[in-house]
Amino acid sequence: MGRVTLARFGVRNRALMAFAAASAVVALLNGCSAPGSSFSASGSSTASGSPAATGAGSAASGSSTVASSAGPSVIPLPTELPESISYDQAMRLFEYDGSRPFDLVETSVSEQSGVTIHDITYLQASGSRTQAFLVVPHGSGPFGGVMYLHGALGASSNFLQEAIDLAQHGLVSLLITAPEYIAQPVTAEEAVNEIAFEMRELRRSLDLLASRPEVDPRRLGFVGFSYGAMRGGTFAGIEGGRLSIAVLMSTPPSYHVAYMAPFDPIVWAPHVSPAALYVQEGTQDTWFTHDEAESLVAAAHQPKQLVWYQANHALNQDAYDDRVGWLERTLGGT
Repeated sequence: MGRVTLARFGVRNRALMAFAAASAVVALLNGCSAPGSSFSASGSSTASGSPAATGAGSAASGSSTVASSAGPSVIPLPTELPESISYDQAMRLFEYDGSRPFDLVETSVSEQSGVTIHDITYLQASGSRTQAFLVVPHGSGPFGGVMYLHGALGASSNFLQEAIDLAQHGLVSLLITAPEYIAQPVTAEEAVNEIAFEMRELRRSLDLLASRPEVDPRRLGFVGFSYGAMRGGTFAGIEGGRLSIAVLMSTPPSYHVAYMAPFDPIVWAPHVSPAALYVQEGTQDTWFTHDEAESLVAAAHQPKQLVWYQANHALNQDAYDDRVGWLERTLGGT
C-alpha cells in the first residue's frame, strides 16, 4: 500500500487511517530528542473557531470538552495549532487536573486460576466514566504493575489471559478501555485534540495503577498493541521517567501526516529512557516495512531492544513468552 493521507483514505475508522498513513519508510526526525526542540507541523490546516470535536461535549469559544461531573474543571483542548510545536508545548497539551478523585466502582469480582479479577469503572480526567479490569495476585504486595492498551476495535479484555499469567508471577495488571474523544477525526484540529485527550487519559490511568495499595509505584510498566502501541509510543515518551519498561507490539514509527509529526512515536522514542523500550515486530506484518521498525528503535536511547518474530501482525507464542519474561524480570515478579 502506498502512502495515503487522511483526506484520501476517508474517515471510516481512526485506527485504519493511522495505519494506512504509516506505510512508507520514514527517516529519523532531527532535533527532537531534547526539551526545547521544535517538532515541525507545517502543512496543518488550522481554522480559528472551528469545532474541536464531534460527539459528547459542550462547545465554548470554538472548543469542545467532555461534560464533567461536579469537581475539578476540565482543561480545555486547543482550538488553534501553531505551525511548529516544541517539546515543552507538546507536554503542555498533555497536562490535566490530577486532583479529581478516581471514584472507583467495582462492577464485579471473580477468582480465576488463583488470581482476583476486578471489573471496575473510574472517572477519567475529563470527568467521564470508563471501564477497566484490575487483575491482582493473592497477597498484600506491593507488586509491580503493568498497564495494557489494546489495539483498534479491541477491548479491555483482550489481554486478560496474559494479565492472569502475570498475576500468577506476582504482577498487577490494569487493562484499560482505550480513551476516545472524537471517533472519526477528519481535520488537523480534531486529530491533535484527539491525541491530546488520549494522552491525558492514559496518564490518568497510570495514576490509578500507581495509586493502588497493592502496587509499588516505583515498578510500573506499559504494554501497547498495534494502534495502542502507536499511541503508546508517544505515551511512553511522556512517562519515561515514571515507567520502568514499555513494550510496543506491532507498531510503525509515524502517522505520515504533517500535522501529526509532533506526536509520531519516533519523535517520542528518545524520551522513553530511562525506561527500557522493547519492540516486538512480525516479519510477515504488512502494515509497514522492516526499515520503519528499525528506525523507531534506532531513534530511542538505551536500554532498548527490537525482536523480530516469524509471525504476522498478531505476533505469536514466542513473542508472548518473551514479553511476559521481560515484564517479570524488569518489574520484579515472583
